[in-house]
Amino acid sequence: MAIFAALEDNQKTKAELEELKHQLFRENVRIQAERVQLEKDYDDLHRERKEILNERRQLQREKRQLSIEMNQLRETVEYERKRLKDDERLLDKKQKIIERSYSLFETDRKQLKDELAKVEQEKIRLRKATATARKEVYATGLFFRGVNNVVALKKRYKDLMKIYHPDNSCGDQEILIKINEEYEELKSRFDYVGRQA
Repeated sequence: MAIFAALEDNQKTKAELEELKHQLFRENVRIQAERVQLEKDYDDLHRERKEILNERRQLQREKRQLSIEMNQLRETVEYERKRLKDDERLLDKKQKIIERSYSLFETDRKQLKDELAKVEQEKIRLRKATATARKEVYATGLFFRGVNNVVALKKRYKDLMKIYHPDNSCGDQEILIKINEEYEELKSRFDYVGRQA
């Protein structure tokens, strides 16, 4: 009976062993399934990690590009601000120049107006003086200074001809020409006054 008991124990042990094998097999299958699932999850996580890293790199590139564009925009804005300030300064200078020119123009206009009034007064004075001077004409030339009528003019001319005639020892042709020019001018002036009177 001990043999039967040992056989029975042996069969129980075999059944237990079979049961244990079966449990181990099921556990092995479950572990394999979990391992496959874990590997799949790992691959999914690895793929998602790569995608996140790619997205991060893409975001960093976009951030750098955006930073470059912002710097360019800042530089452009600074340049435009500086140009605008320069234009404002230039415009202010031009405006000051225009204002200064306008004030100078006004000053010149007033001076011209005053000078015009003075010229008008001088014209009036000269007209009055000419009207009175027509009555008496005095020679103002170099050779005939102080001569105030035709008779004195002719007498002075004869005296000068005696002195400066080229046949004379003191004679000079150039002086004679000047005397003749002055004589003719004064003669015509005296004749004009004579006709006016």
